[in-house]
Amino acid sequence: MIFNKNKFSIVSPAIMGICNVTKDSFSDGGKNYKTSDALKSIKGMIEEGAQIIDIGAESTKPGSDPISYKEEIRKLSPILKKLPKDQFLISIDSSKIETQEFALENGVHIINDVFGGSNDLFQLTKKFKNGLVLMHTPALPKIMQSKVNSYKNVVSDIKKIFQTTLKTVDKYKIPHSKIWFDPGIGFGKNLSQNVEIMQNIQQFKIKKCGVLLGASRKSWISGIDKSDVNNRLGGSIASALYCYKKGVNMFRVHDVKETHQTLRVYKKLCLM
Repeated sequence: MIFNKNKFSIVSPAIMGICNVTKDSFSDGGKNYKTSDALKSIKGMIEEGAQIIDIGAESTKPGSDPISYKEEIRKLSPILKKLPKDQFLISIDSSKIETQEFALENGVHIINDVFGGSNDLFQLTKKFKNGLVLMHTPALPKIMQSKVNSYKNVVSDIKKIFQTTLKTVDKYKIPHSKIWFDPGIGFGKNLSQNVEIMQNIQQFKIKKCGVLLGASRKSWISGIDKSDVNNRLGGSIASALYCYKKGVNMFRVHDVKETHQTLRVYKKLCLM
């Protein structure tokens, strides 16, 4: 498939490695804040098996404050200038149309929008032929956890939103093979809702669109075993393996090497 002038073949299960160039992200805040550290981290994740690198310049953890698009672009610009655009897929995690357009103009292949996209983004996608990750979030990160009681049924409510979104996307003639729906684990959901979403995640496989799971290191794991953010590898891998068995084909993770190995070995065992 062509993603913004470059041809890539995505092999399932695909690993999307997380590179947050922020100071306040819940897991890796500050780790990749310097451009040199971000580039080193990206190189390492590609070597460990990531097919896509998702770069974010704004924290969207519960309670976080937004930053301006100018600040996002200031952080992303030196990284994008140094990354090759023909060797691996680059995704930008941003919901701001100015940042999204800047990223696409600078060769980015996928836009990851936590607010599920917009007509302006879909218009850009029609132009640049990029991929889309469209996530569900019920409200801004600052207040999203106050919305956990707003669902009648968390799975069917989110599915309806995705179905409506896809009807809008279809007006722009964007191939379904370039779209992934992400139900937004931890974004305006409590533990039981997060678990219910993963238990029924196959329901978000709409037409020929893909499904992305972003459950890595999130606090839902501590709701089960009281672990801190640096001790959630087991829970992260368990959710990835469980959801892979249910048809998820892309995984946004912090621990690329371990997740890639787990899914690769499991896939091999199933074939033997």
